[in-house]
Amino acid sequence: MKTWAKTAIPAILIAGIIGFIGWRIVAGNQAKPIKTITAQYQTVVKDITFTGYTEPIQSADVAFETSGTVKDVSVQVGDIVKKGQQLASLDPQSASLQIAKAQADKASAASIAYTAWQNASQTQKDTASENTKLIAAKKQAVRDAKAVLDAATNVYTQKKSETESDDSATLTTYSTVISSKSAYNTAQTALTTALKTVQTSNNAAKHATDAAYTQYINTQQAAKDATGLSSLDALTQLAQATAAKNILRAPFAGVVTQKIITAGEFASIGNPVLTVAQTSDLQISSDVPETDALTLANNMRASVTFDALSSEQPITATITQIYPAAKAIQGVPTFHVVLRIDEQQPNIRPGITANITVHADKREHVIAIPRRAVTTKSGKTYVTKQTAPGETTEVEVTTGLIGSEGLEEITSGIKEGDTLVNP
Repeated sequence: MKTWAKTAIPAILIAGIIGFIGWRIVAGNQAKPIKTITAQYQTVVKDITFTGYTEPIQSADVAFETSGTVKDVSVQVGDIVKKGQQLASLDPQSASLQIAKAQADKASAASIAYTAWQNASQTQKDTASENTKLIAAKKQAVRDAKAVLDAATNVYTQKKSETESDDSATLTTYSTVISSKSAYNTAQTALTTALKTVQTSNNAAKHATDAAYTQYINTQQAAKDATGLSSLDALTQLAQATAAKNILRAPFAGVVTQKIITAGEFASIGNPVLTVAQTSDLQISSDVPETDALTLANNMRASVTFDALSSEQPITATITQIYPAAKAIQGVPTFHVVLRIDEQQPNIRPGITANITVHADKREHVIAIPRRAVTTKSGKTYVTKQTAPGETTEVEVTTGLIGSEGLEEITSGIKEGDTLVNP
């Protein structure tokens, strides 16, 4: 390589580096243009969006009131039923067995109740007899103590009259009087205590007898009126009532939406056999996170769309219920919210996903600016106002509604037409 090349190339590189550094310094010293906005009257809207699902307002899992083998199920899923219409029935043999068992149970209950009454009555008599003996003994003890006291008092009085001084004999008889009086008082106290104890004991025994008698009478009445042990008419009524429980009927007019048990299967008391719902009258349910739910209130209006009906126009709905207590879903506290569809649509079916937008708040003709133009320092809110080209100052403001589209209401501190820095 030639000598001039060896010298020129490093010089060019150094010059380039120096030029780049100088350009950066100059560029850095140049003032950046300030982005600004103008405060103006706008409409601030706060919408809350969440998803839910449609469900019938009235739906019931229908179950038998008694257990047994299902004889037949006379409806299918999708069938329209009327209130009171027969849906399914149990094998009547089960009802017959239950009647027989009820008769035996009631008869046994009556026998047990009678024995309990007789035992309680005998216990009451025994208690009264023992208590009478106890009181008699206590009264006799009082009389005996009184006799001893009277005798000691007479001896003391006689001794005291025979001598003017308190000799040893007089003192001895006086001591006997004091001792006898103490014994008499003790006997009286024992009698008083015994009278109270006996009264409590007698009352308790009587209460036990009365309760046992009442239970016996109730059992007898139940046996007579329900089991028919003493009445053929009662047996007929019981058979009819039991047979009626073998028939499952629709609680209201609607559509059968689920069939859980088929003929030949065993149905337990309270276990659902079918589900009946009014599919023409739907509502929307959703579990809304607490951060949004606490802003909601009854009677708020909402717009609703459905994923399954994307081509349809949004429908309107109204919040009718917000559950008072939260429940955790995947660790997040949520509140159950129910909305009524304002106008029922025939193409909306139960169980489809609903996209809900609740119009929680709206402020019209208010000063509003983008939220990013608002800053908070030490608990106070500020905006940066441009006072002249290239000059700005911080102005304290008060804010109002925060909108869903990034706008924030300014209630004081600036006016329409003010130029503000928009970072």
